[in-house]
Order: sequence, then C-alpha cells, then structure tokens
Amino acid sequence: MEPCRESLSVDEAARAARFKFDDDRVRWIRARSSLRRILARYALAEPLRLQFTYGEHGKPTLANWPRIQFNLSHAGDWAMVAITREVPVGVDVERMRPNLDMAPLLRRLGESDLPENRDELYQRWTLREAKSKAAGGALFDTPLAKIHAVPLSAPSNYSAAVALVGFTPDVNYCAAGNL
Repeated sequence: MEPCRESLSVDEAARAARFKFDDDRVRWIRARSSLRRILARYALAEPLRLQFTYGEHGKPTLANWPRIQFNLSHAGDWAMVAITREVPVGVDVERMRPNLDMAPLLRRLGESDLPENRDELYQRWTLREAKSKAAGGALFDTPLAKIHAVPLSAPSNYSAAVALVGFTPDVNYCAAGNL
C-alpha cells in the first residue's frame, strides 16, 4: 500500500516527522496508515475516526471498538497485521541479520533447549515476541501457558509468528504488498 499521511492522526504525523531517515519514515507511515485503513474496514468507520489507547507496555487497542483485537509488527520492508474479534492477538516479523546472534538474547529471556540453526533461532524469537505481544506484557515476562503461537509464512530472510490467548491460531493470509 502507498503511504497515506491523510490517514494519520496529529500525534502519528508528529511521530513520523521525528524519524531521522526518510526510508524509515516512509515505511512507518505505510505500516501505520495501512493499519488504520485495514481496521477501518472492520470497524466500518473512517480511518481518522479510530482512536487508539495503549496498555501498560504499549499494546494498542481501539478505544471505540474493543471487540476488534489487533497487532502490528514491521521490520525492514515488511509489515504484518493480525486481527481477531475479542481474542487478544500478537504478531511479530523480524528481518534476519547475519551479525546478530539470537541465542544469547533468547537465553536472557529464559528460553532453553535452543536450536542450532539461525532460521530456527529467529523463529523461536518471533514465537516468543508474538506471545508477549498477545499478552500485552513485557518481553521479559514469561508468557502464560494459555497463549499459543504458530509460525507464519514470511518473505525470504525474515521470520514471523502470530499468537492468540486461549486459542491456537488458524491463519488466513491477505497480502497487501511490501512496504
């Protein structure tokens, strides 16, 4: 989707203006304006009518449409949005970087029995982060056992996962294009 500054709130436009690099600003505007346009379809409202509130650890919710649960993640040129009705959801997408060793990071989070290969380590990371986001908690909080995460299809050199509280995700894809 093309960036749509007109879909952003005043606060979001101000946040976008604070990005140092134009590429980062454009990607953020694309992701956030796409999120607003997608959520507007579910809420049957104009994108600018959507008001976000934020939990203790920054998880957004829709102020006027609490039944619509969603989450957004973006990395590099890609973004993913997950949407449910009434079920807390978390999604994570990560760009795999050759110079970043995920194993020590995962160990700091209390993860054990780690795989050896880079792709599987990134998959473990995205599963963990999606669970944390579904719970609306901090990354260092141990996710509850009732949060279920599954890997998602992701572009080459990316890893992604989605998590639901109380349910195993049944994924349906709707590609809108890259950022």
